[in-house]
Amino acid sequence: MDYEDLKYRTIKDISNLIETGRICPEKLTHFYLEKISSDPKSKNVFTEVLKNSSLESAKESKKRTKTGMRKGVLDGIPISVKDLADIKGHLTRGGSSLTNTKKAKKNALFVDKLFSQGVIILGKTHMTELAFSGLGLNPTTATPPNPFNEKLVSGGSSSGSAVSVSRNYCLASIGSDTGGSVRIPAAWNNLVGLKTTHHIIDLTGVLKLCPSFDTLGPICKNVEDTHFLFEAMTNGDSQKLRKLKPENFKFLIIKNMFFEDIDSDINNSFNIAIEKIIKSGANVEYKNLSEIDSAFEISKTVFPAEAYGIWHHEIEENPEKMFVPIRERFRSGRDIAAHDYIFSLHKLLDLRMRFLQKVIGFDAILAPTSPIKPPSITRLLDDHDFFTEKNLLALRNTRIANSLNLCALTLPTKTDFSGLMLMGPPNSEAELMSVGLSIEEIK
Repeated sequence: MDYEDLKYRTIKDISNLIETGRICPEKLTHFYLEKISSDPKSKNVFTEVLKNSSLESAKESKKRTKTGMRKGVLDGIPISVKDLADIKGHLTRGGSSLTNTKKAKKNALFVDKLFSQGVIILGKTHMTELAFSGLGLNPTTATPPNPFNEKLVSGGSSSGSAVSVSRNYCLASIGSDTGGSVRIPAAWNNLVGLKTTHHIIDLTGVLKLCPSFDTLGPICKNVEDTHFLFEAMTNGDSQKLRKLKPENFKFLIIKNMFFEDIDSDINNSFNIAIEKIIKSGANVEYKNLSEIDSAFEISKTVFPAEAYGIWHHEIEENPEKMFVPIRERFRSGRDIAAHDYIFSLHKLLDLRMRFLQKVIGFDAILAPTSPIKPPSITRLLDDHDFFTEKNLLALRNTRIANSLNLCALTLPTKTDFSGLMLMGPPNSEAELMSVGLSIEEIK
């Protein structure tokens, strides 16, 4: 077995090879660890490589395989995890110099769930500082290299998670998504990323940013792999993926906001994808919905208020330790009055109900994942206003799903950095991924 071919293999492929004895979990883990250690660029991807524990997990997986006691499709599968999740005996840095330097006393709950399925965690990955940027630039710790053009950022805040998959350091990764932090790096690395419904995955042992919006989700090579990991983190309670007929689909494209200030390449790629979807027999409708604009405006109050509320003590004790644009973004929540925050949050809850009523009957809402391509690292570092502008624009489309508590899936298109985003009602992940599976085949 040529392990270099793994770059083109899915979790299901590898799992079948393990099951039939053609791949050994221990040798597989050694392959990835050697690939990571031999590539100097991996230092900007992983905050820490968990060599000893991953090899021990691999040995246990090997034993189970030999005795016919594999725990399931994920047993022996090496992945990475964003460094805002606790892993016992290791630091949780959160992409920051402000975080606690004490080692975690126990695993994050979702990490335990993955371990219970035989998943092998190779390491923890770099991320945007305290997860509060969608670009993937982090001069305080490390900026993971964009696999297609290292002069560009790789998307954030789950930057290292996406890059670890796109550079073939592992088969999948777990990131977080508060405003687009799974979907943007997935799109800018030509991968699949799932933003889950708020609270569907327990966040115990995960660093907080905005508790009303924080979620976890997988970054993978395809939809089926994404579903495997989603099931593992939700106790396998979700529905199974179904093969659906495209001619039965009814999609909605919301015209307002999602297409403002969009890069021409992104717009063209989206239109090509939609044309293929229509040719497959699906029905596509176009509407303007005022709730989208309202939700976006309200998020400008709620997101920074919560973020600063969570981190203000650490920030103000050592403000010099932060990258200035990120520090300023946090501080934008400093002067938001409590009554404005509460009013906005309640208004947002009302908007969610109104929005869901207007999209009943649609299988998914379609939009470009991000309206822009990844910008230049050098310019982002040199031009404060440019950083602010591009960060907000990168997050604009994705943040809507967090504001309205939708689940959302990004799929790669034929154009680099251009994701096709599908959004659905809360707790409809399995249905949305079934739709995504069909679209994946169309593209």
